[in-house]
Amino acid sequence: MQKLFSLIVAMLIILSSCGEEAKSDSFSIALSQEPPVLDVMLNSSISGKMIAVGNIYEKLLVLDGTGTIRTELAESYMLSDSGHKLVFSLRKDVPFHNGDTLTAQDAVASMNRWLDSVPAALAVSGGEHFHVVDEYTIEIEGEDNLSFLPVMIASSPQSAVIMPEECIEEAEDTGFVAQFIGTGPYEFSQWRSGEYIELKAFDKYRPYAEESSGLWGRKDAAMNVLRYYFVPDETTRMVGLESGIYDAADCIPSDDVDRIMEEGFSVLQGGENGSIVLVFNKKEGIGSDKLFRQAVSLIADRDTLMRSCYGDYGFSLHSDYMEKEQTPWITGQEDPFGKMDTEKGKELLGLSSYDGSPVVILTSNLTNMDRIALALASCLESAGIDADVRVLDWASFMEKRTDPSSWDIFVSAMSKVPVPQQKTYLSPDFPGWFDDGALLAGIAGLNSRTMEEAYEEWGILQSELWEYVPVMIPGHYSTIFAVAPGHDGVIIEDGFYFWNID
Repeated sequence: MQKLFSLIVAMLIILSSCGEEAKSDSFSIALSQEPPVLDVMLNSSISGKMIAVGNIYEKLLVLDGTGTIRTELAESYMLSDSGHKLVFSLRKDVPFHNGDTLTAQDAVASMNRWLDSVPAALAVSGGEHFHVVDEYTIEIEGEDNLSFLPVMIASSPQSAVIMPEECIEEAEDTGFVAQFIGTGPYEFSQWRSGEYIELKAFDKYRPYAEESSGLWGRKDAAMNVLRYYFVPDETTRMVGLESGIYDAADCIPSDDVDRIMEEGFSVLQGGENGSIVLVFNKKEGIGSDKLFRQAVSLIADRDTLMRSCYGDYGFSLHSDYMEKEQTPWITGQEDPFGKMDTEKGKELLGLSSYDGSPVVILTSNLTNMDRIALALASCLESAGIDADVRVLDWASFMEKRTDPSSWDIFVSAMSKVPVPQQKTYLSPDFPGWFDDGALLAGIAGLNSRTMEEAYEEWGILQSELWEYVPVMIPGHYSTIFAVAPGHDGVIIEDGFYFWNID
C-alpha cells in the first residue's frame, strides 16, 4: 500500500510539472533528508553540508582530493616551529553575498564561534581564541600544540565556515544564524520547508584557482540555479529521477542500481562518509560488562548487519574507528573481536554476567537504522540472548538514549570526523558513557602530540579500544548518487557537490 501511494504521489508530481517550461540552466537534486538548519557550524547533517558548504559558504582551509590541506579563503597560513602559534593571511577583495568584503573581523568572529561550537577544536586550542592582527591577518597563540587545528578547520563535520560578523552577532540572540550569507559561488535564494532549498549563482564570485581537486579549487557555478528537493520516500525519488523531474538523487536503493545504469544514468559511490556504530551502555546494565561486549562483537554477523540496511552497495566492512580514506589513521592492525566467531562468543557470554534478561536495543526509524537493530537482535537470539528492539522517531530516540536505565545497546550512524578526538562516543558525557580513565587520558593526550606522533600513538590506543569494546563498528557507509545522462562535473568528497556540474 505504501509503495502504491508513493507511485501515485510521484505521478502527480510528473503531471503537475508538465505545463512548466524546462530550464536548461537549472539543476534539481532529490535528497532523502531535509537538513534541520543550514547553520553548518552547529549542525553536522550530511544534507546541510552538501547544500551549504562550498556552495554558500567557504572556509579558510579545505582538503583537496588527495587529503592535502589547501588554502581557500586564506591566501596562506603558517604554524610556528613550536606549534603554539597559527597565523592566517586572508585573500583580499573577496565579496560576501550581501555586498560586504571579507576582513579579519569576519574571520575572527566566525572562527571563534566555530571553536566555541566544537569542543574538540576548543580543546586542541587549549581554550585560546583567534584575534585580529591587521585587516587581512588573524592569529591564534597559546601554550598548547596547535598542530591538529589546520586539519580540523579543513574537514570538521561542524564546518568552520566564514560569514559576515553581523550574522554571528545576530545569532547570539537565537543560537542559530538567521541569514545564510557567505562567499561561495551560489547564494541562498529560498527555503520552502518540506519542499526544497534553492540557490542561485553569485554573479560576483571569482574562482581562486584554475584547477579543481576534491573540495578545493575552481568553482564555475555552471548552472544558474541549484534546487535541492526533499524526497524521503525512495520510490518517489526514483520515479522522479527516471521521469526527468530530478537531475540527480541520493540514497539509491541497491535493487535499482543495475537497472538505472542500463538506462544510462551515472551511479556514483562516494568514499566512506562515516560509520555504523553499536554503542554499549557502560554506565549500568549488562552493557557495562566487558565480557558481554566482547561476546556481542563476536556473535554479530557484520555483513548481515550492513546488508540489512544497504543491500549490495554503499558500505564496506572493517572495524577501524576512522574511515579508510584517512590513511594515516588506518593502522593495518587486526581487531581481535572484529570477525564473527560464534563459538568463542558463546564462551565469553557464559563467563559474563548475562542472566537471560532481555537486552534492550534502541534505535530510530531514520535511514533504515531499525533494520540493523532487527538484524542484530536476530544474531543475538541465535546465540541464546533475548533481545528487545525499540524503534523510535529521531527526536524520541535522541531523548531516550540519554536515559541509562532505558537501553543496553543503541544503533546509529556517525559522521566522518578528521581526528579521533572528535569521536563523540569516546567521551564520558556522550550516551554510552565511556569510562576507562587510562584510555580517556590517552585520547586527550593526542592533542599535545605532533601529527606523526599522534598517528603512532593512535595505533596503540585503537588496539586497546578494540579490546575494551566501548562500541562495535560493523562497517562504514557510503552515499550512492545517480545523475541523469549528459551531466558531468560532480565532485565526490564526503558528499556530492554540484558547483561544476554541466
